[in-house]
Amino acid sequence: MIKLFKTENEKRAERVVKNIEKMRQNSQEMRMWKNIPLAKESMELLQAIDDDEAASGMAMACDAIVQQLPEYDVPRLVLDLLHLELTLMQRAGGQLPDCCSAEEDVRNDICRLQDYIDIAHVSYSEFMERHHRHLNFDPIERTPEWEENFYEIEKECDHRLGNEPRGMGFCFSYWSTLRQVLAEHGIEWHSPSELNPRVMFD
Repeated sequence: MIKLFKTENEKRAERVVKNIEKMRQNSQEMRMWKNIPLAKESMELLQAIDDDEAASGMAMACDAIVQQLPEYDVPRLVLDLLHLELTLMQRAGGQLPDCCSAEEDVRNDICRLQDYIDIAHVSYSEFMERHHRHLNFDPIERTPEWEENFYEIEKECDHRLGNEPRGMGFCFSYWSTLRQVLAEHGIEWHSPSELNPRVMFD
């Protein structure tokens, strides 16, 4: 018998797959900021799928979504996705394919990002040492204020930069534009080149 109608779960799953494809394209174009609303929508869709047999595929979808996000710019969103991925992995039991992250890796990522946003208890230097970070970054990037404004600020930067080639040297144009846009939002920010004067960036 030919199946004529898709179930709601199938429609949701198809939408998630399309979102992931679009997210990968955005990432290739160096516009990961565009993935934020797609990730939020996909997470809501995955949470609405009530099919334990699909848990393995849904965990893989979470993993794919996380890979297309600028995790240190939207750590709270990434944490929500990682917690969902972990829940789905546990529901799937031993049915996860080899290409899916291991539970231990997901737990480690959760721990790292929880430390990153825990400004009250994990200092900047503690975070850097604990997680073997070597390049300095502006501590403002750890704040909720940064994450809450990131999408709109990146959207404005993208508009101002227009079709400027995103190849070698683009980072300097981007950082200059980002500093200007952030200043207009009352946020003082220092670029990686300012904070790492002995490092050569291209």
